[in-house]
Amino acid sequence: MSVEMLTQEMFDHVKKIKHQVINIEDVSDLLKKKLGEEYTSEVSIAVKNNLKEHDKLEFFREGTYNHEEKFYYCVGNWIAVKGLYKNCVEAKEKLGMLSWQRFVDDWED
Repeated sequence: MSVEMLTQEMFDHVKKIKHQVINIEDVSDLLKKKLGEEYTSEVSIAVKNNLKEHDKLEFFREGTYNHEEKFYYCVGNWIAVKGLYKNCVEAKEKLGMLSWQRFVDDWED
């Protein structure tokens, strides 16, 4: 399967999920499940780069964001359907996450 076809499938996946936002690292896991033994890190990197540059997706890089007149450091790199969120802090709040969480189940005991 070509990188372009895999990119389109990952884009379609993001559009179908509830909040239309995903950690870019989750793309690797999705590709591993889809491709099985055909998975390579080169394919994963190419698909993630395509998604970062996709004209219908917003790429939020890990960093500091101003959200509701406060500064937050947002952990992780995220992609979301373009136009839904102003920044990754807002997107992660929609997922029920805090800005410092990398994954949904990333809670300290």
